[in-house]
Amino acid sequence: MLESLSEFFNQLNPWLAYTLLFVSAFVENVFPPIPGDTVTVIGAYLVSTGKLHFWGVYVSTTLGSVVGFFAMYVIGLRVGTRILESKLLQKFFSVEKSDKVKAWFAKYGYWVIAANRFLSGTRSVISLFAGFFALRWLPVVLLSLLSAAVWNGLLIYGGYLLGVNWEKIVYLIHQYNKFVLIISVLVIILVILLRVVRRRKNVKSIEGKLND
Repeated sequence: MLESLSEFFNQLNPWLAYTLLFVSAFVENVFPPIPGDTVTVIGAYLVSTGKLHFWGVYVSTTLGSVVGFFAMYVIGLRVGTRILESKLLQKFFSVEKSDKVKAWFAKYGYWVIAANRFLSGTRSVISLFAGFFALRWLPVVLLSLLSAAVWNGLLIYGGYLLGVNWEKIVYLIHQYNKFVLIISVLVIILVILLRVVRRRKNVKSIEGKLND
């Protein structure tokens, strides 16, 4: 499949290839199963063959990433208030908890956005939450641009250096994504366990006071 994808891009007019690189980077943020990073590495390989120019691949993929991230941010911004204030959500997620998450995201959210390209599988969620909790649009754009610029620069340079062995970097990306996913799941489980333990301690403390 990867070879077919590489051959497909190799046969395209350069400007059409840049356009499709932009689209793949954009769609990856909206529909994560799209292998945007893989397509970026293929673009890097075509740079090594002289088919495409480094700056063409770099700019098209970086802009696609930023525009896609910002599109999800706008969606989160438009629907976030209605979702957070909906009665259905408040049955499972109280206003107090919502305010705590909002305060946390207001404090650390910009750092998360700066790292979003390195957190594969969570990029769409991060951009949506940035909109949900109404983070300022200009820092969101600038930090997502910084994150995409660094990540894509590393991918393209790595793919360029490996040349015909570009599939090695795709393999490394897949292993890295698995690692990030496992760590994310473990962190979520740890947070849930800590909350359960804390809640049980609070219940026991209250019961103890009532018995006294």
